[in-house]
Amino acid sequence: MRIWTTAVIEITLFVTIVSCGGDSGPGTVDSLSVEVTADTLITEEPVITEVSEQLQVTEETVVVTANPEGLWDTTMGQLEIAVDDSDNVTGEYPLGSIEGRLAGNVLEFTYSEGALSGEGIFMYEDDFNSFTGFQDISGTEFVWDGRRMQTQ
Repeated sequence: MRIWTTAVIEITLFVTIVSCGGDSGPGTVDSLSVEVTADTLITEEPVITEVSEQLQVTEETVVVTANPEGLWDTTMGQLEIAVDDSDNVTGEYPLGSIEGRLAGNVLEFTYSEGALSGEGIFMYEDDFNSFTGFQDISGTEFVWDGRRMQTQ
């Protein structure tokens, strides 16, 4: 196996030298002598090529922001969140509204649903494209899960 691997590496080097126009003999690359064994680690630099087309935003593209602002598909219905410059958050969903403050990727909020009100928390993934959390209603925690809706 070791002899076969060494032979493959030597053949690959020879083909590379010949394809680059080199006229050096086997075992040398111009004036640089290279010894290749089966234990030699071969790495290649990435090849950078020009891209003929620019990247375009499609309707499948989700715009990633550093905050939860936007539309969310949640277990409590569609939630629309706005964030101001001070990381204060407001949101509206079919049953009520939330107000809170964002600290990193954690949103602590108070909610209002008609005569009900209380506190809750959302923990966003690092990319702010999903969250999990809960709201406390009279001592019972109701789970919220959400995914950012795609913008078009």
